[in-house]
Amino acid sequence: MKSILITLILLVQLSYSQSDYFNGKYTFCTMPDDKEVKENFKLGIDCINSNLYLGGANRLFLDIIKKDSTFCDAYFFAAYTYSLYKMDEAALTYYYLADSLSNNKSIIFKQNLASTAVKMGRLKLARKKYEEIKQYFPDSPEGFYGVAATSIFLGDSEIGLENIREAFVKYRKNGIVPGEEVFLTQGIILTRNKRFLESVNVFEKLNGSITKNDDYRSHYAYSLMRLGKELADEKKIKLAKKIFQKIENKEYLSEVMLAEFN
Repeated sequence: MKSILITLILLVQLSYSQSDYFNGKYTFCTMPDDKEVKENFKLGIDCINSNLYLGGANRLFLDIIKKDSTFCDAYFFAAYTYSLYKMDEAALTYYYLADSLSNNKSIIFKQNLASTAVKMGRLKLARKKYEEIKQYFPDSPEGFYGVAATSIFLGDSEIGLENIREAFVKYRKNGIVPGEEVFLTQGIILTRNKRFLESVNVFEKLNGSITKNDDYRSHYAYSLMRLGKELADEKKIKLAKKIFQKIENKEYLSEVMLAEFN
């Protein structure tokens, strides 16, 4: 089930628009004063936006780096083209270099670095970058959501609860409507914190395809069973058992969850 949860993190990590940056309208580091570099940088971005000659685009950005090893934006787009070819290790390396050279100027660099780290299971590195987003871009919900989501894997669910709450505050302040993935993450964190009434309320509001994965079913069933037993509510217990039976891969469930249904 870990891969599904990782997908949930990745789905919302790039919710801030990056279109202006990907259109080459600005850079985070100073553009080298070299005509060929400027032309090749633009050509590389045009290739990305056209989804054509991506290998050539990658080589253009690497050539720019050879000419100016301080130009962080070339590292970023080299990383991005590596990621399009699923060369995650190379992508992670170049995202890391881009972020380091930018002196914390870019939330985009940190978002992509953190997302790639999550994808590769490098969760402590991802957590570090989400904490940096909180520090350097405190008005953004991204860092708070990232810390909350990684708490599911790192086991610090109380920290996750604090951060998912703050993420919702930031979403509201920024006029962003959170996707259902965010609410599912919230429900899972509430379950891990044994706040079963709250988690059930969150799960009950979800619908559509997101309710058809085992993470939703297992945490909803477990919360519902615990709540049903607390309230001596046979209807809730019966529904919990019904949802539990729909879980496709029960072998991944914890012993604690399984014990509630044995």
